[in-house]
Parts: sequence; C-alpha cells; structure tokens
Amino acid sequence: MCFVKSGVDATLAAGAAAALVLVSLSYLPAARSLRYLSFSYEVDTQRLIWFAPAAVLGAFLFERIVRGTFYGWLRKKLPAGMAAPVVAALGAIPIAALRLVVAPRLDAPPALAIAHAYLVAFALGLGLAWLALGTGKTWPGGAALAAIWLVKGALPVNFHGRPVPLLELLAAALAAVAAALVLRKPLAPHRDAMWGA
Repeated sequence: MCFVKSGVDATLAAGAAAALVLVSLSYLPAARSLRYLSFSYEVDTQRLIWFAPAAVLGAFLFERIVRGTFYGWLRKKLPAGMAAPVVAALGAIPIAALRLVVAPRLDAPPALAIAHAYLVAFALGLGLAWLALGTGKTWPGGAALAAIWLVKGALPVNFHGRPVPLLELLAAALAAVAAALVLRKPLAPHRDAMWGA
C-alpha cells in the first residue's frame, strides 16, 4: 500500500504476520503427529543457497506489487470488500504456478494438484490482503510470505498419505482468519464500509 495507517503499530503488524505464518504452517506438525509426514534430514544446501535469497526477495517484491500497487488500484475501482478477494484470486495464479514448478508434488492427478496449489495460494492471498489492508503496509505480508516459502522450501519432508493436502488447505484458510482476527480493530472501518454501516 502507498499509505500508512495511523494507530497500527509495528508490533500489531508483526503479530498478525506471525499468526498468519504459524497457523498456515500448522499442518506440518499436525501431519507429523498423525504420521502423514516424516523428516528426511537431508537438506539440499546447494538448493538452499539460491532458494533462500530468492524466496525472501521474491516475497517482498511480490507483496509490494500485488498487495501494494495492484491492491491499492483495485480498491479505488471496485466496491468495498471486493478488492481483497479479487487480488487474492489473481495473485494466486503466479504463486500456484511457481509452486508447481519449484516444488511439484504430483502424486495426485494434475488437475487436482493444480486446483490444490491454487486454493492454498488463494486462501493465503486473502490473509495477506487483509494484512495489507489492516496495517496499510506491505512489509508484514512480505515477511510472512518469505517465512512460509522458506519453511516449505527448505524443510526436507516426505508426505505419506492423502490427508496432507487437505490439512494444508485448512491451515491456509484458518491462517487468513487468524490474521483478520488479530487485525479486527484496524479492519473494522473496512468491514463497516462493506456492510454499509
């Protein structure tokens, strides 16, 4: 966003970003406790050397473009409450495509794998849009997205079973809700405008 909200301090913004990250990654320990996930303990350091800086820079740049400039423009063009889902839906397309290229897990039919990657990216994108709207800044979303990408890209895990994608999708949806709950006060005027109050 190109504006700074008064009354939203860095602590609240960081707390909302942390809630988004922790809840969205909660499917990993849940899958581990249900024995659908195991750690391989083989970190690919060569991949990590290029992936870590690319993930961090890419996340901050993506957030600045999509939930900064593009979201700000959409908020002026669309009715109240419509810009967040639209920016989440459109922003999920490159994220899902990147996920399928960088970390393909095509144990399922391709259409199902594509739909899953898109829905997870959409749910996270909605949380990131609310994070940008509630804080008036893109750095919390950039930091959250970078942390999520770093953990998902660097953690050497093996998935055993079909429930893991459902757990990931549920965690992504709950992460968006968690971010909105942390930012419920700063988001209240936007919620009121959407409902015409």
